[in-house]
Amino acid sequence: MDNETGVPPELTHADIKEMLIRLKQSEARLDMVVSSTKLGTWDYKPLTGELTWSKECREIYGLATDVKVDFELFAKQLHPADKQYVLELIQQAMDPKGDGTYDMSCRILRFDDGSERWVRSQGKVTFNLFGQVEFFIGTVLDITESRLSAEKSARLGAIIDSSGDAIISKTTEGIVTSWNSSAQRTFGYTAEEMIGQSILKLLPPERLEEEPMILARLRNGERVEHFETVRVTKYNQKINVSLTISPIKDAQGNIIGLSKIARDITEKKQEELRKNDFIAMVSHELKTPLTSIRTYIQVLLARSKNEEDAFKTNALTRADVQAKKMTSMIQDFLSLARLEEGKIHITKEEFQLHDLIEEIASDAQFLTSTHNVKVVDCMDITIIADRDKIGQVLINLLSNAIKYSPKGGNITIGCIKNDDDVKIYVRDEGVGIKPADQKRLFDKFYRVKDEKIKTISGFGIGLYLVAEILRCHDTQIKVESTEGAGATFYFMMKCS
Repeated sequence: MDNETGVPPELTHADIKEMLIRLKQSEARLDMVVSSTKLGTWDYKPLTGELTWSKECREIYGLATDVKVDFELFAKQLHPADKQYVLELIQQAMDPKGDGTYDMSCRILRFDDGSERWVRSQGKVTFNLFGQVEFFIGTVLDITESRLSAEKSARLGAIIDSSGDAIISKTTEGIVTSWNSSAQRTFGYTAEEMIGQSILKLLPPERLEEEPMILARLRNGERVEHFETVRVTKYNQKINVSLTISPIKDAQGNIIGLSKIARDITEKKQEELRKNDFIAMVSHELKTPLTSIRTYIQVLLARSKNEEDAFKTNALTRADVQAKKMTSMIQDFLSLARLEEGKIHITKEEFQLHDLIEEIASDAQFLTSTHNVKVVDCMDITIIADRDKIGQVLINLLSNAIKYSPKGGNITIGCIKNDDDVKIYVRDEGVGIKPADQKRLFDKFYRVKDEKIKTISGFGIGLYLVAEILRCHDTQIKVESTEGAGATFYFMMKCS
């Protein structure tokens, strides 16, 4: 303005040109923002009924550019369950007694394919001097993905909160970041007491080394499943838990946290101990009479051979085989009970591998008349191990080979020496094992489901015991097999 007259100075052509350039720049920036956010705009004039939608608005509703839009057409595409609610909000916004603002979320049905989408619409009403709506402008945004994500998160939150398992999230350093209701019931601590605290708070002193080991595996992207251990509650009570822990990753695959599910298995463990006590007691009681039965059978067998009574000899031989099978089965049950109670003891000694294998192969040959048990390359090899336990491993592997080779054939038990190690294997020509079954073959009580072997008896503990005994010797059992072409079970031992 002119300082003396107060009259604005006359705008020059250059000033007007500059203002127009700035206006166009502002419009361009606004267009860029609208386009990048996919924000649709609309303009409604109730007095004339004119409704205008931007290109982005038409894309949200799936309306072609050549179709004229009006209020009736817009209302027709509102979801039936939301239509009345939306129309009432529009009327409220256009009421002069209100503040003229409009903000709501609802469902629509797209014009092109009829699909259901969630949109958020916001607007502002301008009234004229007579209290009439002069124009009504606003924006619309497709919020379907965020709405579905919020619903999914809410459902997940409800599931987590109502879960019977303790569900905990923590940082890669072991700091607790979430704690559900079951975690409070299981461990006694409230969420306020645990969030921000180290998970080490739950570990008994003798198990503090577990957490760094678990965290190291998880940082490498591994998943820890059904890890059975012991934790301490707020009231200093030790409980048995089964842990499943997974890494939490962001969209780029970076590990940003850890999720832990803890299940209280204390009662299950106590039940297993009671079961194992019962099995051990029954197995022990059965061993004495069975030993007597075998003694009587062997005495009678010796007499029948002297008397050259072929029928008696054959019958008693078969009875002795069955008694020996029962003895082996009882021994497996006793070993299982001791193993699960932590009472299995490994007493290592130096011994000749060949002598043990010859002894086991001879016993195994005695169990079958349709198989030929062969020993290969086991001379002059000495190992340090629990002789009885390794013997139990070998007899279980040979018994397994006999059972799963119903048509007979060769069964080979052999050794391959390599520097300071020896590979000990049992090979059969039986039905073989499917790849899917190989993964669970050494699980406790696991039985392969196959029509070809459904008549073969067993409890699924032999190979489990093999795996556990070898684990106690710092080695592991492995299998190579092709379905229909037999199987080879093997493990490595250190030579002395």
